Amino acid sequence: MSASGTVPSREGTVAVIVLTFNQRELTLRFLESLYESGPGPTHVLVWDNGSSDGTVEAVRKGFPEVLAHRSDANLGVASGRNAGAALAIETWAPDFLLFLDNDMELETGFVTELLDVLRSDSKVGQVQAKLRFMHDRERLNDGGGCRINFLTGDTVPVGIDEVDRGQHDQVKPCIACGGAMMVRTELFESLGGFDGTFDPFGPEDLDFSLRLKERGFEALFVPTAVAYHIVSHTYGAGYSADYARHKARHWVTFLSRHGTWYQKAGFYLVGAPYVALRLVLREGRRGNLGAVKGVLRGLADRVLRRP
Repeated sequence: MSASGTVPSREGTVAVIVLTFNQRELTLRFLESLYESGPGPTHVLVWDNGSSDGTVEAVRKGFPEVLAHRSDANLGVASGRNAGAALAIETWAPDFLLFLDNDMELETGFVTELLDVLRSDSKVGQVQAKLRFMHDRERLNDGGGCRINFLTGDTVPVGIDEVDRGQHDQVKPCIACGGAMMVRTELFESLGGFDGTFDPFGPEDLDFSLRLKERGFEALFVPTAVAYHIVSHTYGAGYSADYARHKARHWVTFLSRHGTWYQKAGFYLVGAPYVALRLVLREGRRGNLGAVKGVLRGLADRVLRRP
């Protein structure tokens, strides 16, 4: 990396990092899609976060060209991706890292479309693909990164649930989500990768993209790189107490790092009471009071700085 904060633009090699946990068949289908979408990446690494379903053995048998590694424990999303990236860098020294969720199907030319934009300008440090829903292939899951509402703690993909009529088909700056994004390896290492503070899940990807921007690099949305996403997380399906606690803890950490003073004041004075009331009403109707307790515990943990 140069002293001016730019990374030299190179043709370069690409390593794909795929994180998985007890999703053998899903991972195998994803790898089929990845190779069918060619021209593909130079290298592919599957980091298995401690599965017990034989994922690594199945990948090695079906895709011997893929480097598959099983961790002894589930490291979480941030640390799992970091560990996979470290192994890829040690093994191949790629110029670019492409992080992909394993619940996607890629359109033809996916990797090339991202790579072309990333290497077109040395100030572009990160690019993100367009995502449509797998179950409704005309409808957007993500049409331009994430919108962050610091007042209410909501993080919502741009254009989510919209029918894709081309309204988001412009290369544009974004806060990139981590499930389909490419980054310069040197920059990833310089930023220390994803922050393990956010383990076991989120919003480590948004934190990374904002830190990248603070370093003076651009993150761009690339609408010509298209994937179809199953969206296996539980939007609106009700939170477990543990999930709710982590979500609340991580939001306070994220807010303290990236929010302005008035955004922080607005969240604690207005947003937090509103979110708590909304959660009580929603989860109370479901009989899921554990989630309410989890959120309150998570907020208290961060405010009182409990581990």
